[in-house]
Amino acid sequence: MLQRLRDGPASMSELAAVAGVHENTARAHVVALEEGGLVHSESRPVAGPGRPGLQYRLTSDGERLDQDFLGLAELLAAVVGRTATAEQVRDIGREWGRYLVGRPGRYDIAERIPAVLRRLSFDAEVRDGHVVLTGCPCPVVSADRPELLCTLASGVLEGVLAAAGSQQRVGEERHDPAQRRCRFTLVEVAGSGARRAAG
Repeated sequence: MLQRLRDGPASMSELAAVAGVHENTARAHVVALEEGGLVHSESRPVAGPGRPGLQYRLTSDGERLDQDFLGLAELLAAVVGRTATAEQVRDIGREWGRYLVGRPGRYDIAERIPAVLRRLSFDAEVRDGHVVLTGCPCPVVSADRPELLCTLASGVLEGVLAAAGSQQRVGEERHDPAQRRCRFTLVEVAGSGARRAAG
């Protein structure tokens, strides 16, 4: 259906036909695409008597779905690798983590961390006092120095924790670029010291 909409607006019946499904089945998917901000509905031009029907069109986000930014990401990773120290990369990650959280406040980190890291192409899960990243893009974007992106992800995580009002910080880190997996232990901050988070 998205491929059909790249050619221009289409009605629900046209989208159902191209997907080879009943119109009711197509409707559920179109509603999901609309709620996700990838398509929007509009009145169809009147072709005769009666009420005009609806047609669907890609939004700007929907139009960008097929763009491949991997080449640009690789170039930027190479520039960062030549010009920035690991601590500078971590600092940039912290800033972006705070920015991506949005307005500072108290948030459920089990929801906020995966949502923020998903925007950066990381699959994250918070469980048992750890943040586990799988399918990490690090070795894909920066094959020569995947640790740079691991450091960036760690900084983003620290920024998210700080902006979300969490009393936890990043402790031990385990990075496995070959398996595209990272694991961060969250530690509870108590006064000036830290202890391992329970769980």
